[in-house]
Amino acid sequence: MSAMAKLSEILKERGYVYQFSAEKLEEITDGKKRTVYLGIDPSADSLHVGNLQAMLVLRRFLEDGHKVILLVGGGTGMIGDPSGKSEERNLLDEQTIDANARAIEAQAKHLFGGLDFTLENNAKWLRKLELIPFLRDIGKHFSVNTMLQRDSVKGRIDREGEGISYTEFSYMLLQSYDFLHLHDVYGCDLQIGASDQWGNITSGIDLIRRKTGKTVYGLTSPLLINKATGKKFGKSESGAVWLDAEKTSPFSFYQFWFNVEDESVEEYLLKMTTVPKVEIDAVMIMQKRDKKERHAQRLLAHAVTELVHGKDAAEEAEKISQVLFGNADMSELDAHASHALKASAPSFGVTPGLAIVDVLIGSQLAGSKREARQFLADGAVSLNGNVLNEGFEFSEENFVHGVAILRRGKRNVCVLTLA
Repeated sequence: MSAMAKLSEILKERGYVYQFSAEKLEEITDGKKRTVYLGIDPSADSLHVGNLQAMLVLRRFLEDGHKVILLVGGGTGMIGDPSGKSEERNLLDEQTIDANARAIEAQAKHLFGGLDFTLENNAKWLRKLELIPFLRDIGKHFSVNTMLQRDSVKGRIDREGEGISYTEFSYMLLQSYDFLHLHDVYGCDLQIGASDQWGNITSGIDLIRRKTGKTVYGLTSPLLINKATGKKFGKSESGAVWLDAEKTSPFSFYQFWFNVEDESVEEYLLKMTTVPKVEIDAVMIMQKRDKKERHAQRLLAHAVTELVHGKDAAEEAEKISQVLFGNADMSELDAHASHALKASAPSFGVTPGLAIVDVLIGSQLAGSKREARQFLADGAVSLNGNVLNEGFEFSEENFVHGVAILRRGKRNVCVLTLA
């Protein structure tokens, strides 16, 4: 798409458009510059990969000259939003939420490529609200009948067991009030979110119309679903995949993207990266020719890791991945990458003189001595790319920066460390 492409065209091309509250999307995106806001839940001190799509939608608005408000839900985070949740969440204290908000702001600055945005925390106004005036001025504009029909509420009421508490039921009023407040203070006239936010967003649009007579807008993106599990995107077997390098190492982060299934890789390239469409089209042609090479997954993993952790971390993660699962040699890793490899992958400590059969069992690459001997007889075991036989014993020379790669077959790998 040309550099002169309209924002509506870019959003459609990337697959970011699901519902919008105007006759045409162009009315919202391509006319006057808007002030757009996204609400972020501060229940952790890091964003996770499930937040990436919305952050990149905001980045597109910023690049097009619109103003952006990132609203951290310091007030609403103390309650929890029923949307997309199967159960009530734990309530957090003010200090935790404020610390989480500061961490999220730093990540947002990085993801927006240094472009200016406004960070707000709804705790500022929600914590001061008085119940009687709020019910009189805001609550009267909400029909319980309509609220009960909202998908987020209905799904919880229909489910056996807990149902939904009055606290979470009231979340819609507070999110609508946020939109009204941001409209009054900043002239905010557009709220974006995932499709499970549509009910909350339209409630806010309706409240602003009733209170001020003004027209404001909503835009949602499709909810990302992991096709393999059918669950909301963003979780791996070991839990959430975080953007914070301390919570999810850049190598593990890279591997998460490198291992996505073929049927999702093009969608993620469009929605989770800023890689131009022509480049994505080209890599998808290569992918169709030779799926085994995983060209698209490699581009995806590198692009998202660079976006979140920077160029150096992406290159290091790629190198480690090539050494572990590709054809790269251990000698290509410097001391820092070797240390990262040790920290990221399953490892086993080895002392010089240990027999290979014992190491195969200890590293869980073989289940018994008999199995280990069979693997060795079949030529299936290699150390740093060299095939081993049963008589092999370890010495310090086998280690580069204190690390060696023991492999059984192509995909079964253990990082050995010099104990």
